[in-house]
Amino acid sequence: MRKNVLIADDHAFVSWGLAKALSALDDVDIVGSVNNGIDAIVDIRKKKPDCAILDYNMPGANGLEVFLECKRWSPQTRFVLLTGSVSAPTIVKLVEAGIHGVSLKDGSETDIVDIVRQVLAGRTAIGASARRLIETPGQTLPVTDRELAVLQAIARGHTNASAAEALGVSPKTIDSHRTSLMRKFAVNSTAALLLSAVRAGLLDPASIR
Repeated sequence: MRKNVLIADDHAFVSWGLAKALSALDDVDIVGSVNNGIDAIVDIRKKKPDCAILDYNMPGANGLEVFLECKRWSPQTRFVLLTGSVSAPTIVKLVEAGIHGVSLKDGSETDIVDIVRQVLAGRTAIGASARRLIETPGQTLPVTDRELAVLQAIARGHTNASAAEALGVSPKTIDSHRTSLMRKFAVNSTAALLLSAVRAGLLDPASIR
């Protein structure tokens, strides 16, 4: 099935390069390219693309503001955010907000296209440079062996059902451990949980799918 992608970036060369690279894929159509946040909100609301690639810093509304506004109007759209920020808290804030893909602008064209493909496939994808920023160990929290096993299963992309089968427990038990982990790390999404676990040194960033 073909996927529709919209690009919002106030740097014309970035938009042109992304559009060219993504248009070369067999299953992707570029349905719009805008250069400010207000036009991005209008276009996403109207066209409801499968994926919107947003610049973090652009006129009118930044990428996070566009995402927070548009997820109400187009809940099926998945979002990739490009940022020049080299701040780990900024990256964590974006993922905790629910952004599906994050890449620093120093990422190669191939890396960014791969992130878009992963996001279109329903996964959360963090670029290599952004992952390195958040590798610094944070606060160590007490995690049981079973919770660690569940955390590792989540990182490998398991659902509650498949993790339960792999660990020999019930899906309800997996959900209970997931809820406990989110409470311990004070997060409210799976992506934010995985980022927090990486920062705490409990997961290798390369293990996250």
